[in-house]
Amino acid sequence: VWTALNTNKKLTEARRGRERQGERLLCRDISRGYEAVPITCVNGVDSEPCPDNFKYVPDSCVTSPLNIDNDITRLQHCSCADDCSSSSCMCAQLSLRCWYDSDGRLPLDFCQFEPPVLFECNHACSCWRSCRNRVVQNGLRVRLQLFRTEKMGWGVRALQDVPQGAFVCEYVGEIIRDTEADKRESDSFLFTLDNKVGDTHCIDAKSFGNIGRFLNHLCEPNLLAVRVFTTHQDLRFPRIAFFSSRPIRAGEIDYGENYWRVKSKYFSCQCGSVKCRYAGPAEYSILIGCRLSLKSENAHLKSSSSHISLRRPKHQPLTGKTETWNICGHKILCSLPYQKRGVIS
Repeated sequence: VWTALNTNKKLTEARRGRERQGERLLCRDISRGYEAVPITCVNGVDSEPCPDNFKYVPDSCVTSPLNIDNDITRLQHCSCADDCSSSSCMCAQLSLRCWYDSDGRLPLDFCQFEPPVLFECNHACSCWRSCRNRVVQNGLRVRLQLFRTEKMGWGVRALQDVPQGAFVCEYVGEIIRDTEADKRESDSFLFTLDNKVGDTHCIDAKSFGNIGRFLNHLCEPNLLAVRVFTTHQDLRFPRIAFFSSRPIRAGEIDYGENYWRVKSKYFSCQCGSVKCRYAGPAEYSILIGCRLSLKSENAHLKSSSSHISLRRPKHQPLTGKTETWNICGHKILCSLPYQKRGVIS
């Protein structure tokens, strides 16, 4: 009860603070009730309305047959009578162990450099729906907000403190083949399912997506992308779940550096972080000077999701005027065709 009252107090104070700053409530829930918690949309910067150029969907969808194996008789399942926290749980064995604790969080020793694939319990299992090994399938639980930034377009922020290892949101969109992705004009919302099993597929959140499509990039990420299987076990089509890689204070969230692993050949990052590894020659020299003036820091950040990546750009780099560029993420300069909105600020 105390936790609920304290959370309500913080949300009320945050709302009053936004009202004082002149933020307008554009939509009380962009998910239209499809999420367990509402996702508000606010704007205190300009006259831009709530984004309506996509359809909000809580789960990834298809617009052409992909033959996803949904045969329930093919599902490996458990026969647990407990909460599925024991080593005898078949689903936990598929994941090496049951990684979720009693609060549904990943442990501190969870490997962030090469995250294991998680197999949650499914509808063929004998366990209860409330067992420990069901987190991502329970949907959004963290209170998030879509907001307008001064220089970064739309962004996402947490309205509550998020502990390390908590499930934040999923990257949802239209599942398409790699060949279909090549035909589409924009790479902005493509997320490659690099599963190394059969044909390559992507998640395109341009026309169909959830709050995950607005996540932006930072060179010092606080989100970890993990492949998860819930209702099926077709290894070609994992769900992409974002977990907090460190404690997140209310008001921030970010996807990570895989964006620049793909885009750095075409334009440079301008986040200004002393740990940035994707600045151009001119910016890099400035960053080096900053580093020398500060205490030595480890600039070689480990990948937060080496097996999951943004799709490689098929376009040539832009050479147009400066107004063809846009700010996204945390002070990150990138061209509109290559913009990846995938981080919480």
